[in-house]
Amino acid sequence: MATIDHRCANCGSANLRVRSSEKVGLLVINVTLFCNNCGTKLDVISQITRVSTPTYHERPEALRINKPLLQIDNKTLDMFEDEQQS
Repeated sequence: MATIDHRCANCGSANLRVRSSEKVGLLVINVTLFCNNCGTKLDVISQITRVSTPTYHERPEALRINKPLLQIDNKTLDMFEDEQQS
């Protein structure tokens, strides 16, 4: 579970609670937040936009595939890159 630092757009309070969340895809989730201070409902869409491995190598292919990086076949990625270049 990840923690995020959002503030209420109405009153500025950081006291928010998650009412519901749904996974739209591997990289995107929808979240409904409620402010405990003023009762405002906030609809949030969260998207992963950049992926770097623990050795700080950026992996842009993670944004194009539909499964985790550790489950991919690296040879298949090369085939798709060759098709895009020609």
